[in-house]
Amino acid sequence: MPILPGRLAHHVVARSWRAPALVMAVALVTGWLLIAVFEEPGAKIKKPHEYLWYFFVSGTTTGYGDLFPTSAGGRIGGAIVIMAGATAGLVLFAELTLWMAKGRTMRANGHARLYLRRHIVTVGYDRDGLRAIIGQLHGDPEFAGAKVVTIFWPDELAGENPDPDLYDVVAFDGTAFERACLHEARTVVVVGHTDDETVRVMLQVVAHLRRHDAAGVHLLAGVHDGGRRAEITEALGLIGPDIEPVDIDDPAVVAVAVRNPGVASIYHNLASTLDADSTLYRLDVPEGAGEWPRLDLAIDFLRRGCTLLAVGESHRPNARFRLAARPDETVRGGQSLAVVAESRPEIPWHEL
Repeated sequence: MPILPGRLAHHVVARSWRAPALVMAVALVTGWLLIAVFEEPGAKIKKPHEYLWYFFVSGTTTGYGDLFPTSAGGRIGGAIVIMAGATAGLVLFAELTLWMAKGRTMRANGHARLYLRRHIVTVGYDRDGLRAIIGQLHGDPEFAGAKVVTIFWPDELAGENPDPDLYDVVAFDGTAFERACLHEARTVVVVGHTDDETVRVMLQVVAHLRRHDAAGVHLLAGVHDGGRRAEITEALGLIGPDIEPVDIDDPAVVAVAVRNPGVASIYHNLASTLDADSTLYRLDVPEGAGEWPRLDLAIDFLRRGCTLLAVGESHRPNARFRLAARPDETVRGGQSLAVVAESRPEIPWHEL
């Protein structure tokens, strides 16, 4: 439901709107009856659509003069419309102005009720990390227009949202999940101050989703301490089978995990020991050893029980590695390779 119509439906029944709205409604009906009864047959102002236009311009005290009653009874009806507009109408406009200003302030301070679907919700992420994640997401055409809502901890949201063009804010309280439309989200990322807090908050998130029967929401749990990842993963598994732990230190990794459900564990394994029986090794191809098509080299490595993962541009420690292969790409001496194997492979480079 769009934000403006949703809020209007919620607030239009508020007590401050009732009296002036009732006065305007009575003026609308009374003015129409008097004009319909006393104006000459065929008068233009008696036509319903023309009368509505007259009611609008007269009730707002604009008074274009293109329509006006000529009979005594019709003029009494017109006077009722004008007086109602000058009193109750002005009150309604004043209430509308106050409501719009209050709504903007509430939204900027994280106290508004949002109306979103298929958005991304982050719970407790710091601003710098959040900006970096959104920058990564907006680089993907599929996520270029993705709406992001952040539920900030009370000590992290002071004053108005400093990045209204990047994300909406919701202050954490008992209604935060409801106001952030958590059950309508496509992805929820939970990042507590500690990993234990992340587990506790994720328990609340899952409970909220179950109450709303919201299946299919992608859940990511930010892990600070990689050494406790197995323990945290086990705890999260008790809450729900589809919660993905993701190492929170690198916003680019988080953004990839948001865009591609299921890859968070792969990133973690690549950063540590991959699988229980495999390790990531770097192999330097000797200078002048030769040149081979990357595909042929990858097939040869598979036969030797290892997997070519990425190709580096040189032997430098900070050499850039590329995982994606280019068409007809070759590997030559002087480059480095990232290889996954049970133990460091010994490659007879000059015999390949």
